[in-house]
Amino acid sequence: MADFYTPQDVSLLDVKISNTVNKTLDITDLVSEFNIYEELGQPVLLADMSIIDSTGVLGDFPITGQEVITCTVQRIEVIHDLVFRVVDINGLQNQGQQVLTYTLDLVEGSYFNNMLSLVSQAYEGNISDIIASIYEDYLKTELNHKDQSTGSYKCIIPNWKPYTAIEWLMKRAVDKKGYPLVLTNTFQNGTSLLSLETIFSRKMIEEFTYHQQSSNKGYDYNSLAKTPLEFTNVNNGGVLSQLRNGAFGSTYINVNTNGKYATHFEYDLENYHEDQPKLQQNVIINHKALIDGKQLNHFPKTIQAIKFNSGDNFGPSHKNYDTSTNDILPFRNNFNNMLQTFKYNLGIHGRSDIEVGCLVSLKFPSNRPYNPEDPESGLDKKRSGRHLVTKVRHKINDRDKYVMLIECVSDGLGEDYNAK
Repeated sequence: MADFYTPQDVSLLDVKISNTVNKTLDITDLVSEFNIYEELGQPVLLADMSIIDSTGVLGDFPITGQEVITCTVQRIEVIHDLVFRVVDINGLQNQGQQVLTYTLDLVEGSYFNNMLSLVSQAYEGNISDIIASIYEDYLKTELNHKDQSTGSYKCIIPNWKPYTAIEWLMKRAVDKKGYPLVLTNTFQNGTSLLSLETIFSRKMIEEFTYHQQSSNKGYDYNSLAKTPLEFTNVNNGGVLSQLRNGAFGSTYINVNTNGKYATHFEYDLENYHEDQPKLQQNVIINHKALIDGKQLNHFPKTIQAIKFNSGDNFGPSHKNYDTSTNDILPFRNNFNNMLQTFKYNLGIHGRSDIEVGCLVSLKFPSNRPYNPEDPESGLDKKRSGRHLVTKVRHKINDRDKYVMLIECVSDGLGEDYNAK
């Protein structure tokens, strides 16, 4: 297995608050909890720090939302030096005897760079390189990794905030096979721009079993690593919501206002599911349950989207997003909605190999009698399988206990809906 240590092996050190001029205070002993939040597609890291203040910090050091927090997270020999900006102070309460409790809301430094600049520039090239350029020139940071997007674009960013420009570009970013690209930002590995094919082809980091008990053989690290502290079901299916959002079938119309013609595209999941990257091999649809004699994916009018374009603005050598929406929107919509099929929240022991964008295996027990001749007879093969980590909360408290709260999603079933 990968690196795993007990939660007590994490230390939060040298927590200091600075007004960026001449004044710095060490508040390490005042921190009762430190959280870092990661989310798939969210370009900025968020954090918060709970403070028990018995030394009058607020009296000597007014916190107004322009301060810098620095700290060190150490796990055995791995050290992370972190820098965050204070954006707000919340939950201020008087606990008596001159003790105040409050929470500092934090963001990483690139967020402030985003607030202080506007992108007003013409770009030419593929979207991955344009996004990387915005990160370097305006957010003052570099991408840790970027998969290449397809196509050469010309675009003019009209005085948008960097994150707004990146969000606009990400809606157009697909790889050479047409699969969407997504952003991941983790406190250990920074920001990456990845194709869903890259993510879905990763190896699974760990296997977690629903309601599994840890070993009683003392400190069995491997057993602890695989034992969830909590395991809750958030979403179980959601076919009606996916149907309403056009995940199985939909219609897209692209209207050329200069040429006065329209291109129609009817999306049917059945035509693309086998070849596209996925976590589970089977869709959630019950193909034997027909409505008016048709499967759910054979209804293209669940949604109808209309986009307008005025032709190839920059000539045939450069792609125009407005003319290619039929090649992008149906598939991005499908991926986004299918990843809402199953969703679970897990609490696990802190570790450094699980982050947003990684894959884990979740196993669920079957309600069928166990057959010793078939080791998988006790496994729910429909729900068990590969899951994508889409959210992570790293939680460190004042007892040097490190746990992680993770959200895991899957896009279908491990075996056919009607399998027995």
